[in-house]
Amino acid sequence: MELSDFLFFILPIFILEVSAALAGSHYLKKTIPRSRSTRHFVYFLWFTVFVEFIGSYAPIAYFSDYRYFTFIKGTPFENNFWWYQIYILVSFSFLVLYFISFLKNTLLKRLFALLVVGFIISSVIIYIYTDGFFKSTSQYASITGTLLLFFSVILFYFELLKSNLLLQLKRFLPFYLSVGVLAFNLCVTPVEIFSEYFNLEGGNNLFVKLRVNVLLYANIFMYAIFIVGFLICSRKKKSSY
Repeated sequence: MELSDFLFFILPIFILEVSAALAGSHYLKKTIPRSRSTRHFVYFLWFTVFVEFIGSYAPIAYFSDYRYFTFIKGTPFENNFWWYQIYILVSFSFLVLYFISFLKNTLLKRLFALLVVGFIISSVIIYIYTDGFFKSTSQYASITGTLLLFFSVILFYFELLKSNLLLQLKRFLPFYLSVGVLAFNLCVTPVEIFSEYFNLEGGNNLFVKLRVNVLLYANIFMYAIFIVGFLICSRKKKSSY
């Protein structure tokens, strides 16, 4: 893969990320009152845009044979695993807390809040006592985070089934967000836990192409769902979520 190929892959994703964040900002502008949880979700989307922009330094350097960012070659920051290790903790923690915020069962909300704290602490300990922080994606963080997210979304769906919101799912923004997030993580996580094989020199071209395509189409689906959800729900001027 050449630098031009990488840019051809990454630009559509970045454009969609920015578009989703802009659509979210448009939603906040159009709906009153502005839900705190949804406002935080939009902030999270802008944070993701920032993370992706900064994190692009590593593949740009790699695919340009280090014509760019030459100073990172041979350093622990040669790969951007460290950057996304931090993002993984923030992302999974935020998303789990976002979806459990819709639960009415206080005990379950407290339980998942404690699980999130435990997830962060245990992941940081693993980062410290293993050498994978700069070399690969933490399988523990990816798998544990995905499981927490999966169960929080399932509980969120059960909450919907017990409410009258099923009659207005078309304009219930969190439902769109849950579909996008769940589909993305269930598709990407199995590939990401093997991302230490992201090494063209090791003869893993097939894996690299698979990873690139999974990331591309999973991102397109997720952010397209976000954008559609924001635009449809922004037509409803009053919102409580």
